[in-house]
Amino acid sequence: DHHAAPLLGRRAIPLHAQRSPPRVDVGRMPRRRSFGPRAALGALGGILALPLAAAPLAQVAVVGAAAAALVEGSAARAEAAEDMSPGTDPPADVGLHWIDVGQGSALLAVGGGAAILVDGGPSSGAEAVIQALDRHRVRRVDLWLVTHYDADHIGAVSRIIAGADGRWGTGDDLQVDRFWDRGLDAMPDTDAAAIYRALAGESRVSAVVGDREVIGALGLEVVHVGDGVSENERGVAARLEVSGITLLIPGDLPASAVAEAAQRAGPVDVLWASHHGSFDGLSQEVVALADPWGVVISAGMDNPYCHPAPRVLAWLHDRSVWMTGAAGLGPGDRCPGIAEFMGPDHALLAGDLWMSFQP
Repeated sequence: DHHAAPLLGRRAIPLHAQRSPPRVDVGRMPRRRSFGPRAALGALGGILALPLAAAPLAQVAVVGAAAAALVEGSAARAEAAEDMSPGTDPPADVGLHWIDVGQGSALLAVGGGAAILVDGGPSSGAEAVIQALDRHRVRRVDLWLVTHYDADHIGAVSRIIAGADGRWGTGDDLQVDRFWDRGLDAMPDTDAAAIYRALAGESRVSAVVGDREVIGALGLEVVHVGDGVSENERGVAARLEVSGITLLIPGDLPASAVAEAAQRAGPVDVLWASHHGSFDGLSQEVVALADPWGVVISAGMDNPYCHPAPRVLAWLHDRSVWMTGAAGLGPGDRCPGIAEFMGPDHALLAGDLWMSFQP
Protein backbone atom coordinates (compact mmCIF):
# COMPACT_ATOMS: atom_id res chain seq x y z
CA ASP A 1 0.00 0.00 0.00
CA HIS A 2 1.41 3.37 -0.99
CA HIS A 3 0.35 6.94 -1.49
CA ALA A 4 0.02 8.90 -4.69
CA ALA A 5 2.65 11.57 -5.12
CA PRO A 6 1.27 15.04 -5.79
CA LEU A 7 1.92 16.14 -9.37
CA LEU A 8 0.85 19.75 -8.95
CA GLY A 9 2.94 22.31 -7.16
CA ARG A 10 -0.18 24.19 -6.11
CA ARG A 11 -3.93 23.89 -6.34
CA ALA A 12 -5.35 25.61 -9.39
CA ILE A 13 -8.88 26.81 -8.68
CA PRO A 14 -9.98 28.89 -11.68
CA LEU A 15 -13.20 30.81 -12.07
CA HIS A 16 -13.57 31.65 -8.36
CA ALA A 17 -12.87 35.34 -8.64
CA GLN A 18 -14.48 35.92 -12.02
CA ARG A 19 -17.07 33.15 -12.07
CA SER A 20 -20.28 34.52 -13.56
CA PRO A 21 -23.38 32.46 -14.38
CA PRO A 22 -23.14 31.36 -18.02
CA ARG A 23 -26.10 31.81 -20.35
CA VAL A 24 -27.98 28.63 -21.17
CA ASP A 25 -29.94 27.92 -24.32
CA VAL A 26 -32.31 25.00 -24.02
CA GLY A 27 -32.98 22.71 -26.94
CA ARG A 28 -36.25 20.98 -27.77
CA MET A 29 -36.81 17.57 -26.24
CA PRO A 30 -39.40 14.92 -27.10
CA ARG A 31 -42.15 14.02 -24.69
CA ARG A 32 -42.69 10.51 -23.45
CA ARG A 33 -45.09 9.65 -20.63
CA SER A 34 -45.75 12.57 -18.34
CA PHE A 35 -45.65 12.50 -14.55
CA GLY A 36 -47.88 15.55 -14.45
CA PRO A 37 -45.92 18.25 -12.57
CA ARG A 38 -44.39 20.95 -14.70
CA ALA A 39 -40.63 21.29 -14.68
CA ALA A 40 -38.20 23.39 -16.65
CA LEU A 41 -35.06 22.02 -18.21
CA GLY A 42 -32.31 24.55 -18.32
CA ALA A 43 -30.59 27.04 -16.09
CA LEU A 44 -29.22 30.51 -15.63
CA GLY A 45 -30.77 31.93 -18.77
CA GLY A 46 -33.24 30.92 -21.46
CA ILE A 47 -35.72 28.36 -20.13
CA LEU A 48 -38.06 25.95 -21.88
CA ALA A 49 -40.78 24.59 -19.58
CA LEU A 50 -41.73 20.98 -20.27
CA PRO A 51 -43.44 18.14 -18.42
CA LEU A 52 -41.16 15.69 -16.69
CA ALA A 53 -40.56 12.82 -19.08
CA ALA A 54 -39.56 9.26 -18.40
CA ALA A 55 -36.72 9.03 -20.89
CA PRO A 56 -36.02 12.34 -22.58
CA LEU A 57 -33.00 13.57 -24.42
CA ALA A 58 -32.43 17.24 -23.78
CA GLN A 59 -29.68 19.40 -25.16
CA VAL A 60 -28.43 22.39 -23.20
CA ALA A 61 -25.71 24.67 -24.50
CA VAL A 62 -23.91 26.62 -21.80
CA VAL A 63 -22.02 29.46 -23.41
CA GLY A 64 -20.03 32.40 -22.19
CA ALA A 65 -16.65 33.01 -20.67
CA ALA A 66 -16.53 29.81 -18.67
CA ALA A 67 -17.27 27.06 -21.19
CA ALA A 68 -19.79 25.45 -23.48
CA ALA A 69 -21.74 22.53 -22.09
CA LEU A 70 -23.93 19.95 -23.72
CA VAL A 71 -26.33 17.93 -21.59
CA GLU A 72 -27.87 14.75 -22.92
CA GLY A 73 -30.28 12.18 -21.59
CA SER A 74 -29.38 8.93 -23.27
CA ALA A 75 -32.66 7.09 -23.69
CA ALA A 76 -34.15 9.10 -26.57
CA ARG A 77 -32.86 11.35 -29.33
CA ALA A 78 -33.67 14.98 -30.05
CA GLU A 79 -33.52 16.21 -33.63
CA ALA A 80 -30.56 18.46 -32.95
CA ALA A 81 -28.64 15.98 -30.83
CA GLU A 82 -25.41 14.50 -32.08
CA ASP A 83 -25.14 10.74 -32.49
CA MET A 84 -24.03 9.01 -29.28
CA SER A 85 -24.53 5.44 -30.49
CA PRO A 86 -21.81 2.92 -29.66
CA GLY A 87 -18.78 3.15 -31.92
CA THR A 88 -19.34 6.75 -33.02
CA ASP A 89 -17.34 9.77 -32.02
CA PRO A 90 -18.72 11.55 -28.95
CA PRO A 91 -20.03 15.10 -29.42
CA ALA A 92 -16.85 16.48 -27.89
CA ASP A 93 -13.64 15.04 -26.55
CA VAL A 94 -13.70 16.96 -23.27
CA GLY A 95 -16.50 16.48 -20.77
CA LEU A 96 -18.30 14.66 -17.99
CA HIS A 97 -20.58 11.68 -18.59
CA TRP A 98 -22.81 10.73 -15.66
CA ILE A 99 -23.95 7.19 -16.39
CA ASP A 100 -27.46 6.10 -15.45
CA VAL A 101 -26.75 2.90 -13.51
CA GLY A 102 -30.03 2.93 -11.63
CA GLN A 103 -29.72 3.35 -7.88
CA GLY A 104 -25.98 3.92 -7.76
CA SER A 105 -23.24 6.21 -9.01
CA ALA A 106 -20.87 6.21 -11.96
CA LEU A 107 -19.07 9.00 -13.81
CA LEU A 108 -16.68 9.06 -16.75
CA ALA A 109 -14.51 12.14 -17.34
CA VAL A 110 -12.68 12.46 -20.65
CA GLY A 111 -10.36 15.09 -21.99
CA GLY A 112 -7.07 15.48 -23.82
CA GLY A 113 -6.82 11.77 -24.52
CA ALA A 114 -7.23 10.92 -20.82
CA ALA A 115 -10.03 9.17 -18.95
CA ILE A 116 -10.99 9.06 -15.27
CA LEU A 117 -13.74 6.84 -13.88
CA VAL A 118 -15.48 7.53 -10.59
CA ASP A 119 -17.16 4.49 -9.03
CA GLY A 120 -19.02 2.07 -11.30
CA GLY A 121 -22.50 1.53 -9.96
CA PRO A 122 -24.17 -1.73 -8.90
CA SER A 123 -23.69 -4.96 -10.82
CA SER A 124 -26.94 -4.31 -12.70
CA GLY A 125 -25.47 -1.08 -14.11
CA ALA A 126 -22.35 -2.61 -15.66
CA GLU A 127 -23.65 -2.70 -19.22
CA ALA A 128 -24.48 1.02 -19.09
CA VAL A 129 -20.89 1.81 -18.07
CA ILE A 130 -19.46 -0.45 -20.77
CA GLN A 131 -21.63 1.30 -23.37
CA ALA A 132 -20.50 4.73 -22.14
CA LEU A 133 -16.86 3.71 -22.41
CA ASP A 134 -17.49 2.48 -25.95
CA ARG A 135 -19.26 5.70 -26.95
CA HIS A 136 -16.19 7.66 -25.98
CA ARG A 137 -13.85 5.00 -27.40
CA VAL A 138 -12.18 4.54 -24.04
CA ARG A 139 -10.14 1.33 -23.86
CA ARG A 140 -7.84 2.42 -21.06
CA VAL A 141 -8.66 4.35 -17.87
CA ASP A 142 -5.82 6.39 -16.44
CA LEU A 143 -7.32 6.62 -12.96
CA TRP A 144 -10.35 5.01 -11.32
CA LEU A 145 -11.50 6.76 -8.17
CA VAL A 146 -13.48 4.53 -5.80
CA THR A 147 -15.21 6.77 -3.27
CA HIS A 148 -16.14 3.89 -0.94
CA TYR A 149 -16.97 0.20 -0.97
CA ASP A 150 -20.76 0.01 -0.99
CA ALA A 151 -22.06 -2.30 -3.69
CA ASP A 152 -24.05 0.43 -5.45
CA HIS A 153 -20.71 2.12 -6.16
CA ILE A 154 -18.37 -0.82 -6.89
CA GLY A 155 -20.64 -3.78 -7.61
CA ALA A 156 -20.05 -3.51 -11.36
CA VAL A 157 -16.24 -3.22 -11.27
CA SER A 158 -15.49 -6.81 -12.26
CA ARG A 159 -17.99 -6.84 -15.12
CA ILE A 160 -16.76 -3.49 -16.44
CA ILE A 161 -13.16 -4.67 -16.48
CA ALA A 162 -14.19 -7.85 -18.32
CA GLY A 163 -15.42 -5.76 -21.24
CA ALA A 164 -18.16 -6.45 -23.75
CA ASP A 165 -17.58 -10.20 -23.94
CA GLY A 166 -17.88 -10.60 -20.16
CA ARG A 167 -14.66 -12.61 -19.86
CA TRP A 168 -11.48 -11.59 -18.09
CA GLY A 169 -8.16 -11.96 -19.85
CA THR A 170 -9.42 -11.32 -23.37
CA GLY A 171 -8.60 -8.57 -25.83
CA ASP A 172 -11.50 -6.29 -24.92
CA ASP A 173 -10.70 -6.05 -21.20
CA LEU A 174 -10.64 -2.51 -19.85
CA GLN A 175 -7.12 -1.49 -18.93
CA VAL A 176 -6.86 0.49 -15.67
CA ASP A 177 -3.56 2.14 -14.81
CA ARG A 178 -4.38 2.71 -11.15
CA PHE A 179 -7.14 2.91 -8.59
CA TRP A 180 -7.51 5.45 -5.80
CA ASP A 181 -9.60 4.40 -2.80
CA ARG A 182 -10.09 5.07 0.92
CA GLY A 183 -7.67 2.35 2.03
CA LEU A 184 -8.15 -1.23 3.14
CA ASP A 185 -9.00 -0.71 6.82
CA ALA A 186 -12.37 -2.08 7.93
CA MET A 187 -13.41 -3.14 4.45
CA PRO A 188 -16.98 -4.49 4.30
CA ASP A 189 -17.32 -8.25 4.30
CA THR A 190 -19.04 -8.31 0.91
CA ASP A 191 -18.40 -9.98 -2.42
CA ALA A 192 -18.17 -6.58 -4.12
CA ALA A 193 -15.41 -5.39 -1.79
CA ALA A 194 -13.48 -8.65 -1.99
CA ILE A 195 -13.61 -8.73 -5.78
CA TYR A 196 -12.52 -5.11 -6.02
CA ARG A 197 -9.53 -5.74 -3.76
CA ALA A 198 -8.49 -8.78 -5.79
CA LEU A 199 -8.84 -7.04 -9.16
CA ALA A 200 -7.18 -3.78 -8.11
CA GLY A 201 -4.23 -5.61 -6.60
CA GLU A 202 -1.00 -3.63 -6.67
CA SER A 203 -2.59 -0.99 -8.91
CA ARG A 204 -4.55 0.51 -6.03
CA VAL A 205 -3.51 3.49 -3.92
CA SER A 206 -4.81 4.62 -0.53
CA ALA A 207 -5.67 8.25 -1.22
CA VAL A 208 -4.82 10.97 1.27
CA VAL A 209 -5.94 14.58 1.40
CA GLY A 210 -3.81 16.66 -0.91
CA ASP A 211 -3.10 13.92 -3.45
CA ARG A 212 -3.29 15.51 -6.89
CA GLU A 213 -2.91 14.33 -10.44
CA VAL A 214 -3.17 15.99 -13.82
CA ILE A 215 -3.84 13.77 -16.83
CA GLY A 216 -4.53 15.33 -20.23
CA ALA A 217 -7.25 17.95 -19.75
CA LEU A 218 -8.28 16.41 -16.41
CA GLY A 219 -7.11 17.23 -12.90
CA LEU A 220 -8.11 15.41 -9.72
CA GLU A 221 -7.40 16.37 -6.11
CA VAL A 222 -8.43 14.52 -2.95
CA VAL A 223 -10.08 16.96 -0.53
CA HIS A 224 -11.39 14.61 2.18
CA VAL A 225 -10.90 11.07 3.43
CA GLY A 226 -13.34 10.06 6.14
CA ASP A 227 -12.63 8.12 9.33
CA GLY A 228 -16.10 7.45 10.70
CA VAL A 229 -17.90 4.26 11.64
CA SER A 230 -20.14 3.64 8.63
CA GLU A 231 -18.88 2.95 5.12
CA ASN A 232 -20.38 6.21 3.90
CA GLU A 233 -18.46 8.14 6.56
CA ARG A 234 -15.17 6.52 5.51
CA GLY A 235 -15.47 7.72 1.93
CA VAL A 236 -13.22 9.83 -0.27
CA ALA A 237 -14.19 13.24 -1.65
CA ALA A 238 -12.39 14.83 -4.57
CA ARG A 239 -12.33 17.94 -6.70
CA LEU A 240 -12.23 17.22 -10.43
CA GLU A 241 -11.28 19.83 -13.00
CA VAL A 242 -12.15 19.37 -16.66
CA SER A 243 -10.84 22.03 -19.01
CA GLY A 244 -11.26 24.71 -16.33
CA ILE A 245 -14.69 23.54 -15.10
CA THR A 246 -14.70 22.27 -11.52
CA LEU A 247 -16.75 19.50 -9.91
CA LEU A 248 -16.98 18.41 -6.26
CA ILE A 249 -17.33 14.63 -5.86
CA PRO A 250 -18.39 13.69 -2.31
CA GLY A 251 -19.43 10.05 -2.75
CA ASP A 252 -21.96 9.22 -0.04
CA LEU A 253 -20.35 11.30 2.70
CA PRO A 254 -22.62 12.87 5.34
CA ALA A 255 -23.30 16.58 5.07
CA SER A 256 -20.82 17.57 7.79
CA ALA A 257 -17.99 15.83 5.93
CA VAL A 258 -19.14 17.27 2.59
CA ALA A 259 -18.94 20.72 4.16
CA GLU A 260 -15.31 20.04 5.15
CA ALA A 261 -14.58 18.86 1.61
CA ALA A 262 -16.26 21.93 0.12
CA GLN A 263 -14.29 24.21 2.44
CA ARG A 264 -11.03 22.75 1.17
CA ALA A 265 -12.09 22.59 -2.48
CA GLY A 266 -13.46 26.13 -2.63
CA PRO A 267 -16.40 27.13 -4.84
CA VAL A 268 -17.05 24.82 -7.78
CA ASP A 269 -19.09 25.01 -10.95
CA VAL A 270 -20.90 21.71 -10.46
CA LEU A 271 -21.74 19.72 -7.33
CA TRP A 272 -22.46 16.00 -7.50
CA ALA A 273 -24.98 15.65 -4.67
CA SER A 274 -23.83 13.28 -1.94
CA HIS A 275 -25.67 10.04 -1.22
CA HIS A 276 -27.96 10.27 -4.27
CA GLY A 277 -29.66 13.41 -3.02
CA SER A 278 -30.49 11.98 0.41
CA PHE A 279 -31.38 14.44 3.17
CA ASP A 280 -28.26 13.41 5.13
CA GLY A 281 -25.83 14.27 2.32
CA LEU A 282 -26.56 17.95 1.78
CA SER A 283 -27.05 21.05 3.89
CA GLN A 284 -27.46 24.74 3.35
CA GLU A 285 -23.87 25.11 4.54
CA VAL A 286 -22.66 22.80 1.77
CA VAL A 287 -24.60 24.75 -0.86
CA ALA A 288 -23.15 28.04 0.40
CA LEU A 289 -19.57 26.74 0.51
CA ALA A 290 -19.61 24.95 -2.84
CA ASP A 291 -21.79 27.63 -4.50
CA PRO A 292 -22.35 25.61 -7.69
CA TRP A 293 -24.36 26.82 -10.66
CA GLY A 294 -25.29 23.21 -11.42
CA VAL A 295 -26.02 20.12 -9.33
CA VAL A 296 -26.24 16.51 -10.50
CA ILE A 297 -28.20 13.89 -8.55
CA SER A 298 -27.59 10.23 -9.38
CA ALA A 299 -30.60 8.19 -8.28
CA GLY A 300 -32.68 5.32 -9.62
CA MET A 301 -36.14 5.79 -11.05
CA ASP A 302 -38.77 4.92 -8.43
CA ASN A 303 -36.02 3.93 -5.99
CA PRO A 304 -37.15 2.64 -2.57
CA TYR A 305 -34.95 5.08 -0.64
CA CYS A 306 -36.96 8.17 -1.59
CA HIS A 307 -33.99 9.85 -3.27
CA PRO A 308 -33.76 12.75 -3.80
CA ALA A 309 -35.23 14.19 -0.61
CA PRO A 310 -37.73 17.06 -0.96
CA ARG A 311 -35.70 19.29 1.37
CA VAL A 312 -32.62 18.82 -0.85
CA LEU A 313 -34.53 20.05 -3.89
CA ALA A 314 -35.83 22.96 -1.81
CA TRP A 315 -32.31 23.97 -0.82
CA LEU A 316 -31.37 23.85 -4.52
CA HIS A 317 -34.48 25.65 -5.73
CA ASP A 318 -32.60 28.49 -7.42
CA ARG A 319 -29.90 26.33 -9.01
CA SER A 320 -29.80 24.11 -12.05
CA VAL A 321 -30.37 20.48 -11.10
CA TRP A 322 -30.21 17.38 -13.31
CA MET A 323 -31.48 14.06 -11.94
CA THR A 324 -30.78 10.72 -13.60
CA GLY A 325 -33.80 9.34 -11.73
CA ALA A 326 -36.06 10.02 -8.76
CA ALA A 327 -38.77 8.70 -6.47
CA GLY A 328 -41.92 10.43 -5.28
CA LEU A 329 -43.13 11.26 -8.77
CA GLY A 330 -46.68 9.98 -8.96
CA PRO A 331 -49.88 9.46 -6.98
CA GLY A 332 -49.73 6.54 -4.60
CA ASP A 333 -45.95 6.59 -4.43
CA ARG A 334 -44.67 5.49 -1.02
CA CYS A 335 -42.14 8.33 -1.04
CA PRO A 336 -42.96 11.98 -0.33
CA GLY A 337 -43.91 13.90 -3.46
CA ILE A 338 -41.16 16.09 -4.88
CA ALA A 339 -43.04 18.09 -7.52
CA GLU A 340 -43.83 21.06 -5.29
CA PHE A 341 -40.19 21.32 -4.20
CA MET A 342 -38.69 21.36 -7.68
CA GLY A 343 -37.30 24.64 -8.92
CA PRO A 344 -37.83 26.13 -12.37
CA ASP A 345 -34.40 24.89 -13.47
CA HIS A 346 -34.72 21.31 -12.22
CA ALA A 347 -34.84 18.50 -14.78
CA LEU A 348 -35.50 14.78 -14.58
CA LEU A 349 -33.53 13.10 -17.34
CA ALA A 350 -34.18 9.44 -16.56
CA GLY A 351 -31.01 8.65 -18.46
CA ASP A 352 -27.35 9.54 -18.88
CA LEU A 353 -26.09 13.08 -18.53
CA TRP A 354 -23.33 14.38 -20.80
CA MET A 355 -21.72 17.77 -20.29
CA SER A 356 -19.10 18.73 -22.84
CA PHE A 357 -16.83 21.67 -22.30
CA GLN A 358 -15.11 23.81 -24.88
CA PRO A 359 -12.80 26.73 -24.08
